[in-house]
Formats: sequence, structure tokens, C-alpha cells
Amino acid sequence: MEPELEIMALPNKETLEFYDKIFDWLTKKDRDNDNKIVYTFSKDVPKEIIELFLKIRDKIELPISEQFYVES
Repeated sequence: MEPELEIMALPNKETLEFYDKIFDWLTKKDRDNDNKIVYTFSKDVPKEIIELFLKIRDKIELPISEQFYVES
């Protein structure tokens, strides 16, 4: 009997965009009381990156909190 192959699904477009354009700007990751991820961005993050994050946050295939921070 041959072993079963596990097929991995590709992440959606927003998740790929998150890792491609946003992830490198993150400096810290914590969890909130609901066990959702709270990200902290680098202090020199461009405004466009924050705007993109806000635009796609709800479609990213990760449990992301509504909260986020930018280092001061």
C-alpha cells in the first residue's frame, strides 16, 4: 500500500501579500486575550504599508487582532 500524499493548499492572495510586503516591517508579535496576533511595526514603517495592512488585515489567513502598534 502506498503512503497517502498530503496536499497543501496555497495561501490566499492577501496572505501572500502580507508576507511579501508587510512581514519585514514587523518587529514584534504578541497575543491578545482572544489569542489573536497583535503586531508591532518598525518605527520607520512607511504609511503605505500600514494602509495596506489595514486594507487586507481581515482577509489574511491568520488570527490577527484589530490592535497593532508602531514603535516610537
